[in-house]
Amino acid sequence: MLELRARWTLVTGASSGLGQEIARSIARDHGGNVLVVARRRERLETLCEELRSKYGVQAAFITADLSNPDDVERVFTEATRERDIHGVVLNAGVTYWGEALKLDWGEFQAMLDTNVTSMVRLSTLFAKHFIERKTEGGMMFVSSVSAFIPVPYQAAYSGTKAFILSYGQAMGQEVRHHGVSVTVFAPGGITTELLDKAGLSNRFKAGDMGMMSATECATHALRAFIYRKELYVPGLLNQTLALAARLLPRGFLAQRTAVMYRPER
Repeated sequence: MLELRARWTLVTGASSGLGQEIARSIARDHGGNVLVVARRRERLETLCEELRSKYGVQAAFITADLSNPDDVERVFTEATRERDIHGVVLNAGVTYWGEALKLDWGEFQAMLDTNVTSMVRLSTLFAKHFIERKTEGGMMFVSSVSAFIPVPYQAAYSGTKAFILSYGQAMGQEVRHHGVSVTVFAPGGITTELLDKAGLSNRFKAGDMGMMSATECATHALRAFIYRKELYVPGLLNQTLALAARLLPRGFLAQRTAVMYRPER
């Protein structure tokens, strides 16, 4: 098992939603120290103060935009300068709901840089760091059930999550003999700001289509993380969808998903 108590875990995308609840769970349920990363400084300051005062752990933050390569390098440098990082949760991500042809190229590039490039770079840097220091640490990549199923009207987003799924499982096999674990966590929909910003919150509610609250989802995520699961899909319905993706034609699944996600529905 991965021991988090009194050890530092870095969590990206921690100013809201799943990342914020994962940081809370690490402090509240596992007594771990947390280094949170996101763009919104005030939210990170508030979260760190909450974790220190409520749970008596150490908490610090790094303000960074992970679509910026320079910020990605700085996050690793600052994180490892004075701390012995033992866990890394790469949760930061952005989405887009709408026709792929209407996705602005700059928005797509920012999505690719945030969801994929920063994750690859940070995981590479931290994995090397763990191996060099002989730290049997753990990393968790937050993917999605959409990694298993082509999602029309979220084509770019589901594509980035499919990359994370494949890359994470492959990388995990490469580093496991060093005692480093990689967990790919693939939740379904989560009722967070991300859903609001995408415009999907009016369509999918908590309890619908495997939707979970961020708090519930974080509990599943931390359980998978500390038990060093290679892949974990939370919730029976989400697990059923992931299984169906292996058994049914991908074209059929894409057609059925398009009906649910089509904006003019």
